[in-house]
Amino acid sequence: MELEAPPEAQLIARKRKALRPTLSMLEAARRAGMSATRWRQLETGSIRVKGADYPERAPADTLARMAWVTGATAAELCEAGRPDAAEELERLPDGSPDHGAHDEVRAIIDQIASSKVLTERQRKALIDQILADTAGNQPL
Repeated sequence: MELEAPPEAQLIARKRKALRPTLSMLEAARRAGMSATRWRQLETGSIRVKGADYPERAPADTLARMAWVTGATAAELCEAGRPDAAEELERLPDGSPDHGAHDEVRAIIDQIASSKVLTERQRKALIDQILADTAGNQPL
């Protein structure tokens, strides 16, 4: 039996697929500082363990980064039932992606996310720190 993705996961999938040029899961994950496998789990709303599928929901901060990458707004996250992620999104650089993220911060995050010398854990920690440091401030 296939699990139905939660509304917030459906929102992220819809927004990602609507981007032109289309943004692959791999590239979206890279920009968000996570693995493609993790992105796929959160976008589909399920995780496979020992051959069985289980529901999976994104933590608020992770969902906010996914929304930032795909251009989903805080209002859309609220409509999808995730006001916690909407709050996190508002803390990201420049408020939310509907106002446009600062190119400099996005470029730094992209460089970190694509680094071959950092582990996934190190990439996530650095990206989280940059987003925390730039929330409500001028970009680097």
